[in-house]
Amino acid sequence: MLKFLAALCTITTLALSAQAPPSPEMTADRAHRDSAIHWPAAYSPAVAPVFSHNELLLHTTCHSAFTHMADATDWPNWLAIVKDVSFETPAPMHEGTLLRLKIFNSPIQSRVVEFVPDQRISWIPYGSDETETRHGHFHIWHFVTQGPQQADCLVTTEETGIGPGDVKDPAAGSHLMHKAHELWLDSLRYAAEP
Repeated sequence: MLKFLAALCTITTLALSAQAPPSPEMTADRAHRDSAIHWPAAYSPAVAPVFSHNELLLHTTCHSAFTHMADATDWPNWLAIVKDVSFETPAPMHEGTLLRLKIFNSPIQSRVVEFVPDQRISWIPYGSDETETRHGHFHIWHFVTQGPQQADCLVTTEETGIGPGDVKDPAAGSHLMHKAHELWLDSLRYAAEP
């Protein structure tokens, strides 16, 4: 597995060197990266052709915001782009959880790889054959308490893409992710704020 990931990093780096420069939007996103997020080497924003960074200050606690994110089966009630969420492993969400869902009507299966209550959730979308090669993405959510009474929460979401489509058109992939995450954060605000 490590040899595969090292080869994937090398191929991605070579592909990146042959691409046009990143879009202004992706350059701005990379400049605002959350330094507290630690990436698996194969998905690092330093080598991934596609990267998106979005953040939003919510006027609610990180516990409230995180609780909404951790309840994936409720996502369709507040996030228009998601439907048909189901757990393939016992609920509630935890490290190792396997989710099936549709985003923009495309079936996706995701494995939760990090789950730290009220702080971090990350997942890798998988193909139907349980491999990462179909999508090649890594998606992270980071929740940081803000404000003098610690009543607010800065929610940051970042995602990288290293799949074939990402290599082919990184500017379009980054733009679509950025817009989708903007909608996700605005929807989370609607669901979580009192």
